[in-house]
Amino acid sequence: MSDDRIVDAPPAGAEAWREVWESDVRYPPRPSRYEWLLRSLRRIFRRAAEPDSERQKNFNVALLDLVNDVRREITALRDDLKRDLAAVQLDVRDSDESLAAELVRLRELIPVSAKRNDALIAALDQKIETVAARLRDITTPILQTTDNRKPITDFIYRRLEDALRGPVDVEDYVGRARDRQPVLNERSVADLQKRGLDVTLAGVPECFEGIRHGSIGSVLAMHVVEHLPVEHLFALFAQAARVLRPGGLFMIETPNAESIAMSASDFWRDPTHLAPRHPAALTLLAREHGFSIEEVRAIHPLPAGNEIEYSPEDSESVRRAVEIINERILGPQDLRLILRRS
Repeated sequence: MSDDRIVDAPPAGAEAWREVWESDVRYPPRPSRYEWLLRSLRRIFRRAAEPDSERQKNFNVALLDLVNDVRREITALRDDLKRDLAAVQLDVRDSDESLAAELVRLRELIPVSAKRNDALIAALDQKIETVAARLRDITTPILQTTDNRKPITDFIYRRLEDALRGPVDVEDYVGRARDRQPVLNERSVADLQKRGLDVTLAGVPECFEGIRHGSIGSVLAMHVVEHLPVEHLFALFAQAARVLRPGGLFMIETPNAESIAMSASDFWRDPTHLAPRHPAALTLLAREHGFSIEEVRAIHPLPAGNEIEYSPEDSESVRRAVEIINERILGPQDLRLILRRS
């Protein structure tokens, strides 16, 4: 082999080393005064060591090929690992998105379920009160009318009252009337007699007969005005103004005429109802008879499950429309008026 096949620096990379070994390229010898002698000696030793050198070269080339094969396999494994990691990341992302969507759906269902449970509990409470009312009716003597006909009017109406309206919350009225006694309160005669009170059956305005002017602290009419013809309604206000002392309270509770669901549907479940009484008419009557208006408020909202719901993604106009529908069509069931005698 010619001595001019030399390299000045180590090769870069396995492929370059492979080319060096296959071509038998060498480093240049250091200059010497005896170069002619050294060259002859190198030729002699090269011929002697040529078989071993060839084997070494073949071994080195084979080793480099093996290294290259290992490098290729590592590269292939690394590419496969990258693809597998990318697939796992995609699966994890898809799972996260699915889980997030499921959590959003569950969060939306939780309040709906709670509202439905509230509606079911309210219905159950009403059923329990109906059963309790029937038990009270069984244990309370049935009133007889003055003409000895079989009456059961109060008995039957109590059934209607408890079955269709449910229990009546009187705590707020009792609290207001506690410092303004005595109290004139229209309620079921049988129930009041059961509580040990001396009660007789009388209508409006006959129930005010015999009561002195300005002698009553409070008059409470709970679900009365919707049962009265208009002339008796006027008489109720006139008589309440007569018997109440200055500062006395005239408290009225009646179905909410401004709730369309109530005035157009639920109101007429009770066959003894004559007409819904609008708050504007009641407040006008109150002022005409010398009452000041202390409170006019819709109370007893429908069970939560009855409301129309809107999504946070809905536009402002859609949300406003839903709110108006909930307020006007599905408004609270009852109306409360607190009137003070001037």
